[in-house]
Parts: sequence; structure tokens; C-alpha cells
Amino acid sequence: MHVDYEIRVEDFINGQTLAIRKSPVRLVRWTRLVLPLAGLGLLIFLIHAVSKQGFSWRAIPGAAVCLFFMATPLLNKRAQRKLYAKTSSMHGMLSLDVDDEGVQFTGSSFSSKSGWTNFRRFLEDEYSFLLYQVQSFNIIPKRNLSPEQITALRGYLARGISKTPTG
Repeated sequence: MHVDYEIRVEDFINGQTLAIRKSPVRLVRWTRLVLPLAGLGLLIFLIHAVSKQGFSWRAIPGAAVCLFFMATPLLNKRAQRKLYAKTSSMHGMLSLDVDDEGVQFTGSSFSSKSGWTNFRRFLEDEYSFLLYQVQSFNIIPKRNLSPEQITALRGYLARGISKTPTG
């Protein structure tokens, strides 16, 4: 199966969001919700304390920490946009070739062929597929795929990656 596709910044962010949402590390998943809620809770506590005891200059660093926690999702999205902009291998047309032996990714400045044993797992949502290797993953946006290609790719991934040992 051969697919030509392009990764846009929104595809990259959607892929990163899926990776965070399905991360086996609980702390990674919690950064999306727990830190902003903790920041909001601390800010409410700080406002209550200031209203009871009066303003103190010592409240300013506390407010800064609260605002930082609350801004974590926005800061993460900004960092993801900057990372995408710096990663030139994701820009331009890419191609994917999948068969029973493995996967080959090709771009303007690289070509990589990997057997199924190099992939640990794959994730899928309504926007993309993520193919995990040891320390990284490849994003394949679904917007470039026909329904038949999505079904075929899902089948290859399920067959190929389920045969590999998890690690």
C-alpha cells in the first residue's frame, strides 16, 4: 500500500495531543488537566487569603505560579508549534509504503525502512494514526487518506504490530 501525505501544524498538534492523552505515564496525561486546575485552586486560595489578610508583596510570586500552572496547556501548544517549525523533515510531501514486511517513510531529505519488529504499538483517533518506535512516533494524518486506505492501513498496523513483542 502506498500513500502520499503532508503533515501540517494542526496534524502535528493533533498527533501530540493523542500521544499525551494515551500516554502510559499518568503524569504526562495529567499535565493537560491537573496543572491548570491546581493553578486555579491555588489562585482561588490566594485571592481568599489576600481578601482576609490584606495585600502583601509575597502574594505576587504565588500568583505567578498559579498563572503559570493555568497557562501550561497554552505554553505546551506554543512549544509544539515551535517544534514543528524546527523539524524540517515533516514539511513537504511525504510518502508511506506499507506491506507485510514493514513500513517505509520517505521525504525530501530522508528515507527510512523499518520492519514490524521496530514498532511497539500504534494509536488511532479521528484525525491520525501514530506509529510508535522505541522513543518516537510517526504521525500519519487521516485527512490525506481515503476510507479504503484507512481500513487497509489499520489492517496492516493491527497485523504487523500485534506480532511484535511489547517493550
